[in-house]
Amino acid sequence: MLALSAVVLPAKAGVVIYNNTNPSLATVALGINDAGHLNFTGGERPGNAGAMGLAYRFADGTLRDATAPGCLCEGWGVAVTRSDGNRVSGFANESAGSGGLTGGTFSSTTTRATSQIGLSDAPVVITHAYGVSIAPNLFQGNITITNTGSTTLSDVVYRRAMDWDVPNTEFDEYVTHKGVVANLESNGGAVRYASDNGFASSNPLVGAGYINGGTVNTDFVDNGPADHGSVFDFAFGSLAAGESRTFNIFYGAAATKAGALSALATINADVYSLGQSMGAGGPNDDAPTFIFAFGGVGSTEPGMSPDNPLLPIVDVGTGVYEFPAPVARRWYDPPFAEGFEYRLAGDGVFTAVGIDTGFGDLTIVLEDGTRIAIAAGTTIDFADKGLAPKSFKILGLHLDTGDPDYDPLRAFPTFLDFSGSPDTLFMSPILVDDPSAVPVPGTLLLLAPGLLLLVRSRRRAA
Repeated sequence: MLALSAVVLPAKAGVVIYNNTNPSLATVALGINDAGHLNFTGGERPGNAGAMGLAYRFADGTLRDATAPGCLCEGWGVAVTRSDGNRVSGFANESAGSGGLTGGTFSSTTTRATSQIGLSDAPVVITHAYGVSIAPNLFQGNITITNTGSTTLSDVVYRRAMDWDVPNTEFDEYVTHKGVVANLESNGGAVRYASDNGFASSNPLVGAGYINGGTVNTDFVDNGPADHGSVFDFAFGSLAAGESRTFNIFYGAAATKAGALSALATINADVYSLGQSMGAGGPNDDAPTFIFAFGGVGSTEPGMSPDNPLLPIVDVGTGVYEFPAPVARRWYDPPFAEGFEYRLAGDGVFTAVGIDTGFGDLTIVLEDGTRIAIAAGTTIDFADKGLAPKSFKILGLHLDTGDPDYDPLRAFPTFLDFSGSPDTLFMSPILVDDPSAVPVPGTLLLLAPGLLLLVRSRRRAA
């Protein structure tokens, strides 16, 4: 169960993060306020706005923003129904207003930022952990809503709203929505409401409205040109005491629309919005295309199966894959390597590990050198064996095209169970000359950060 600091976050705290440890070499930047919403005024500012929201480095070397020009209209909100029947909410938006939030913590580096904050009127903690995704021009936010109380909360709804102001026609852009219809509540998904009203309140208790009525709860392509954006309400049902719901949000950009669609395929987005500038008589498909997307808002929660695993944030300095605020009994999915080291930071030890079918027999190596064989499609229960490792390795994933189990487009979804409340789960890819040998500390070679990004994440089953 997450503990929340009683200290209120300082006013206007926040950070600009980049997809490179050297900001001058970054192609995308994200300005994050301490409550987890965008459009931060306290750091580097792009060439076309007084705050940093979502910016892309154009061919002339300048960062230009697609959410901060005009108004700082970007934010989120959560609404829940308490056991006494009262419906309450908390929300954050620099333009439309904030309210109903309390306490919280905020931490950041050059490439990552994590906000954790609570609802004032319900025992709920909302975590927004941002970093670079496995698609290197996309930032990934791991969003976790946790019921820290002793009774069930019902009708949990998360809203995200943003106004597109895409350069170089900041107030005349084209917007595309995809995945809305397939993921509506009536079709078994989590989408309760969607439209092009990027100016909507971030409070889910206030109607989101629309600018063009034809955009409500439907898919559309190249709506515009107009000064508009996107708003999405996602309904996640009930959360029992101590239960969490996790999903992803993605912000980024690509040099062209085709590049944007390729990035979206890499991270298996369920629902997305694209913002494009106005070209000669239509959308500018060959100009930078900005991305606002969600994963884990379909019919099943991510992590519940190997075909729909949780995706990592990438430490671009080391190539290590990170899962902030991990949830037990979930499938976690880094790209493919010959082996991985799994490590928990903070309070927690591993209690079980399982692997998917199709990988052959592998070897688990514990901290003390103990080796345990694990067959594909099976689970090892550490607790039953009297073990409580804080870290372990899995070896034997041969990168061999002659192996009938080898698939270069597959990743390695791993089922992990653990006790306690760890801060972060780390997965470090490793190469070994002989995967059957016990690696000697210091001889493991971390794969270069860019290398594994060439291997796409496993595609979910249709």
